[in-house]
Amino acid sequence: MARHRGKNMMKQPIRAWKGRSFMIIGFLIACIVGILINVKVSKSKPEFEPESKLMEKLLRDVNSLKKKTMSIPTPTQNCHFATSQGRRSYQEDRVTCDLNFTIPLSGGGDIEEVRIGAVAVFDGHIGSSASNMAARIFLDKFMVNLNNNSIEQSSDLKEILKSSLVAVEYHLYAGSTAVVALIYNNHVLVANVGDSKAFLCSQKEISHEDGAASLGGLLVKELTSDHNAHRLDEKARVEASGGVFKSIPDYLPLLMGHFPMTRAIGDVPLKRYGIIADPEVTDWLSLTSKDVFLVVASDGIFESVTPQAVCDFLNEVEDYSDPSLVARQLIEKAYLEGSNDNLSVVLVPLGSRDLL
Repeated sequence: MARHRGKNMMKQPIRAWKGRSFMIIGFLIACIVGILINVKVSKSKPEFEPESKLMEKLLRDVNSLKKKTMSIPTPTQNCHFATSQGRRSYQEDRVTCDLNFTIPLSGGGDIEEVRIGAVAVFDGHIGSSASNMAARIFLDKFMVNLNNNSIEQSSDLKEILKSSLVAVEYHLYAGSTAVVALIYNNHVLVANVGDSKAFLCSQKEISHEDGAASLGGLLVKELTSDHNAHRLDEKARVEASGGVFKSIPDYLPLLMGHFPMTRAIGDVPLKRYGIIADPEVTDWLSLTSKDVFLVVASDGIFESVTPQAVCDFLNEVEDYSDPSLVARQLIEKAYLEGSNDNLSVVLVPLGSRDLL
């Protein structure tokens, strides 16, 4: 009996220890679950809360896409370009171009395959998601619109270009500039949204006292006009939509204190303040033997050099055998002269220097 009672006495501490163990384990599980819930909640919060609510969601969404989009290549065919991150922490510019594809052109009942070139530069803001997407899909959208519409004359291409940019914008939430040049039948047409630029560098004619004329350096012929508050028509349009510009010393007035442009593709949060994606499109401009280069570039180039300075630089180049090298040299010039932005430029040799 004594031995039996001893066994029971030993079992009682064991049962008590097991009970306390279950309590401790339960407490630890509760702590772990609480920690996981807190972590989940904290991760669901924005990484930062800027003072202005206007850009908060845009910033958060774009930041989450940066790593996914930065490495995706964009299509370039048969064109000469250079691009550089410059002094920025990441690259927001994207280039896409194809100077040698054919499209069906119907006229007089017959369909003729004609050669056309397209050059586009997209400069994203607050990340590269919009510019990257635009560069990836623009040529595809353009070709789809070409195939879905009967093209009887060059004016039809103008409308197709507009609708292609609109189709691109449907895929965007963040924003980008867009400048697109079409080259067809010795003519050029340019569509622009934002502050990237397109222009021609053309040989200027010098008149002499004897009445004779000769060709001198290169003169700029601008094909775009920046969309910002320095244009009174753009400023008035945006203000009529409720947008407010904040003046910044030695800089452009900023829409809602943040945004330097009055037009862009995407930028959904800014639509209610007057930002539109409607491109300004030139008429078809006839190219002449005096037109030497078509230049399409992001605004980073022009932080430190003017379009005329670009033409002056191109006029001084002695070796045009590698236009892509010339484009890189132009970017180096803009960088060394103080540009703090991303830098991208496409050079299209024309006329007697046509190297395509």
